[in-house]
Amino acid sequence: MGLLNYVFYFFGVMLIVGGVFGNNFPMFLLGIIIALPPLLEKGLRRSERRDTSPEDVLSLIFDEKEKRVIEALIRSPKPLRLSEVAAITGLSKVTAYRLLRKLAARGAVLVLKDDTSRVKRYYINPKLRELFETCTESA
Repeated sequence: MGLLNYVFYFFGVMLIVGGVFGNNFPMFLLGIIIALPPLLEKGLRRSERRDTSPEDVLSLIFDEKEKRVIEALIRSPKPLRLSEVAAITGLSKVTAYRLLRKLAARGAVLVLKDDTSRVKRYYINPKLRELFETCTESA
């Protein structure tokens, strides 16, 4: 925002305040008319700069450790065992297990139980994978 825009914004705000406290509606409207263009220009520049990468989307939904688990499951083409998730994310097995249970309770991770080997495998919810891939394509 250039110096002239700051000046217009300052005087516009002063006119708005004067109009509100002085019960002067035309002064209030004039203040809005003067102060609004610099604000809109600043807001438009800020929205153009905003970048929505897939990592940003995941950060909005999950905390840091959960995000690491989700990213490991998204990148894997097949369901992963607990030890594989722990190895990929660098977390302990106890922490990975706790996070997988928490994510499964929230519906972000699905559990595949293998009766023959009594091993649980974890995979990402297909809807979440679809959301991640949509964000990746648009970025």
